[in-house]
Amino acid sequence: MKKNIAILILLFCATLSQADPSPGTVGFQFLKTQVGARPAAMGGAFVAIPGDINAIQYNPAGIVTFNKRTASFSYLNDLLDINMGFVGFVQPKVGPGNLGIAVLFKDYGNLVKTDITGEEMGNFSSNSFSFAAAYAIEPYKNLYVGASGKYIRFGIDNYFADALVVDGGVMYTIPSQSLTFAAGVFNVGRAMSAFVETKDDLPTNVKVGFSKVLAHLPLLLSFNLYKYNDEDWYSALGGEFTLSPNLFLRLGYDQFGRNLRVNSSNDKFAGAAIGLGLLWNNIHIDYSFTTYGELGTLNRFSVAGQF
Repeated sequence: MKKNIAILILLFCATLSQADPSPGTVGFQFLKTQVGARPAAMGGAFVAIPGDINAIQYNPAGIVTFNKRTASFSYLNDLLDINMGFVGFVQPKVGPGNLGIAVLFKDYGNLVKTDITGEEMGNFSSNSFSFAAAYAIEPYKNLYVGASGKYIRFGIDNYFADALVVDGGVMYTIPSQSLTFAAGVFNVGRAMSAFVETKDDLPTNVKVGFSKVLAHLPLLLSFNLYKYNDEDWYSALGGEFTLSPNLFLRLGYDQFGRNLRVNSSNDKFAGAAIGLGLLWNNIHIDYSFTTYGELGTLNRFSVAGQF
């Protein structure tokens, strides 16, 4: 059985390696934004973390461990006062697996409309939207498999583009070692419509990683390697310290932060993150702070509960 599981994971990873089209500029960039305060505080190194509702976005296989209905809401105060929200819900025991749904929304605010001479012609708005439905099963003991389908839409003024994409992921846990390996491919699909004539490519993303709870330290350590089809390979590292059964300290670093540097003295910490988590009456309250150096900082808040 273990041999068959190992072969399945290797075949899946081999498939992922083929899902990398030639580099180029892609659309629907909002799909690259990290979701949830806990994952963001760990630098986005979350592909191998099961049992968190944000797994709908990071690796749908991770929702298979839920045994109670769970809902969450996250808010991000992005750069330039851009606002972003994420709502997730997991319903366990739907057939042989668990069902999850999520809505991701990003509002870019009101912008000034001008003509080619620079004369103002009023305001216009821009926003992005994604709806995901995920399903995960455990076909073999300690092997989790999940997939999700997403409808995405990006609008600027009276122009819109939309697309249908799928995500897929696997996780394999070794409980005796508190160790989990994972891999996933995300945003595979094509645009259904274009803003004008040319349909944008999608930010297809490949991730592999692992997580481990250390034996003699109350620390969950997580590491990811990932690549978008229009980017280089990057790594992300995160840690979660259990300070008490109800209080958690998180630290993380996303190597992508190096691309955001503008040769300022404030850039040395670009990509670094820190956060706190509080468990109160079965409700998780999380906060994260991420720095992008001279470009600014991001604040995220999340609330999740089971019922």
